[in-house]
Amino acid sequence: MLSVLIPLRNWNPVSLVEALASQLIQSGKPFEILISDDSNPKDSSEIITGLGKIRGVKCFSRDKPLGRSANRNFLASEARYEYLLFIDGDAGCENDHFIEKYLSRISRNTVICGGTLYNQLPPENPDYILRWKYGREREQTSADKRQELSWKSFSTFNFLIPADVFNRIRFDESIKGYGHEDTLFGIRLHEAGIKIVHLNNGLIHLGLEPCTGYLEKIRESGANLHMLAAKNMLPAEYSDGISLLKSWRRLKKFRLTGLVATWFKYRRKSIEKRLCGPDPSLLLLDLYKLGSISSID
Repeated sequence: MLSVLIPLRNWNPVSLVEALASQLIQSGKPFEILISDDSNPKDSSEIITGLGKIRGVKCFSRDKPLGRSANRNFLASEARYEYLLFIDGDAGCENDHFIEKYLSRISRNTVICGGTLYNQLPPENPDYILRWKYGREREQTSADKRQELSWKSFSTFNFLIPADVFNRIRFDESIKGYGHEDTLFGIRLHEAGIKIVHLNNGLIHLGLEPCTGYLEKIRESGANLHMLAAKNMLPAEYSDGISLLKSWRRLKKFRLTGLVATWFKYRRKSIEKRLCGPDPSLLLLDLYKLGSISSID
């Protein structure tokens, strides 16, 4: 009935997989847990060996990484059941009824998003504050709030989808690196008339990136957004739902991207220093994103 698909990279998901396997066994439903490791096999062979001993688990690893989109597509192609539950490998499960809640809401032609949670207390290491703060203030939202613009709030972190629906949409493998594969997937679900339902059934995002790594991902994400817009893969009617895209297109309309790019060039290092400090401003992060994408033009 249920294939749990876990894309993995540079993380040990043993606690997550053990919790999921226990709940799935208790449900009495047919299941499998497929894990595809996109890390260096030398760094993760011991982890993969341990995971393979858990009931219902099958692991895949490779010499060369597939990338975020292709790895998820690969997992779906290996799944044998009619419903797919995608969960990122750096998630934490502290909800004893997580699987039960999903099973109670399964429906044909409907995608269900459980949500993302973050630890209440900030990390002790200040290098992780920016990622934690962004997650707490921007990503951790109630199901009701996410439902207001359901396609925009779609996230790959924790969602359930019928296999036949996934195989009609799939992740676009032209999107390399980090960012916006979920944006495009959500739009395509919406355009295909697929219902997206948001639940308060979150998992905790444990794999926080250090500040410099997170800012690198921010720049990758901006480059992906720029590429999708340049290829007309993000229709204008979706701009209002993507705040960075809306702001960038407004700058382009008034021919201000060059001015913003120049500002970003000279202020980038000082901005990064402030963002990596103990009390980063998310407004400043928004400006950083805008400067980064404007610099691509």
